[in-house]
Amino acid sequence: MIDDDTHSRLELLQQNKLLIHELFQLEQDGHKDARELYHDEIAGFFIRTDDGSFTLSSDKRESGDSETLHSKYGAFSESYEKFVKPSNLLEIAQHKKSIRVLDICSGIGYNTTALLTYLKDEDVEIEIDMVESSIETLATILFIPDVSKAYSYVKKEVETYLIDKGYLQFNKVLSTVPSNIHINIHVCDAREFIKNEAHGKYDAVFLDPYSPSKSPELYTVDFFSRIKQFLEEYSLILTYTAASPVRSALVHAGYHLGEGPSFHRSGGTIASLSQDMITTPLSFSDEKVIALSDVGVPYIDPELNDDYDTIVNRRRSTREKIRGVSVFPSSSKLPRYIGLDPESIEDVNLREKLNGYVNAMGFESINDYRIHDILNIDPNLSSRDQILALEDNLHRILG
Repeated sequence: MIDDDTHSRLELLQQNKLLIHELFQLEQDGHKDARELYHDEIAGFFIRTDDGSFTLSSDKRESGDSETLHSKYGAFSESYEKFVKPSNLLEIAQHKKSIRVLDICSGIGYNTTALLTYLKDEDVEIEIDMVESSIETLATILFIPDVSKAYSYVKKEVETYLIDKGYLQFNKVLSTVPSNIHINIHVCDAREFIKNEAHGKYDAVFLDPYSPSKSPELYTVDFFSRIKQFLEEYSLILTYTAASPVRSALVHAGYHLGEGPSFHRSGGTIASLSQDMITTPLSFSDEKVIALSDVGVPYIDPELNDDYDTIVNRRRSTREKIRGVSVFPSSSKLPRYIGLDPESIEDVNLREKLNGYVNAMGFESINDYRIHDILNIDPNLSSRDQILALEDNLHRILG
């Protein structure tokens, strides 16, 4: 687990966006064949993943390399494994007449499609709120090959939305959405949706924004706190990210949390208001990083309206003030080593560096008896309660 996820969600290529807007204009002008004319150009951005489903080329990173929006091992399979299967929605559907799901940053619709495919044999009403801020990403769904019959339902709802909003004119998706499926599309900032449009209770939340470093506004203590009013006690929030500030924000917003399933790369995070819904706790090593170091400082957005720079700079300023003062510095992965016998670290330079960090805070070494006092917590506590206990012990020791 690192501060920023290695496999970040990235932005749609600018060229893709421009093509979508050209398409909109042509169809608004009455060109019935506009989608056919643009199909091959837009499809040129699609990348086939190992399970046969598609993802999109991303905008470039600072390194200059373009990546993909999903795992190369299987975009659709990733939705199944990381969001749908661990959601408990199959079990819930067998005991309720209806279920409701909030799909935040729904992207190209794979999470929603995976859910509909997963529940296709269940006699249950399904309502999904798809929240996506990019109209271009939403429109791109119309050109992606179907990954299952349910994808045609998503396409039909997307087309209907785009026609209703005046972006398109013509009905071309030949699909009828089953009467038990209700897909509500919302093109907006997810914070605005939570503040002004969300209602009722959700049985699960799929949280799939770009990485915390790109979309910190959707990983704040305040955003998670606001979502709580729309959850049942058993509901799960599922996200692909394992970043420390995200997990810290969930803890301080009042959630219990644990490891999400891995899919050819690091696991994600599962959170719930009920400890009983968490089956795989975090490792003690991860808990130390979150509770005891500056990496664990969460993002804050009190009114759910701050811009990117304000949110990022607020966290950066806090980290700078407390690093090496009231929390351990995250440098050289120090939090993972505290409490260990220094002699067990074969790299002498690393050993000296780690001891130097804790020396500056008044400790003799990384296994100072006071550090062991900090780490002395009840191992039977939930991950959330262990993190809070570690924080309390650290503050008590450092005074």
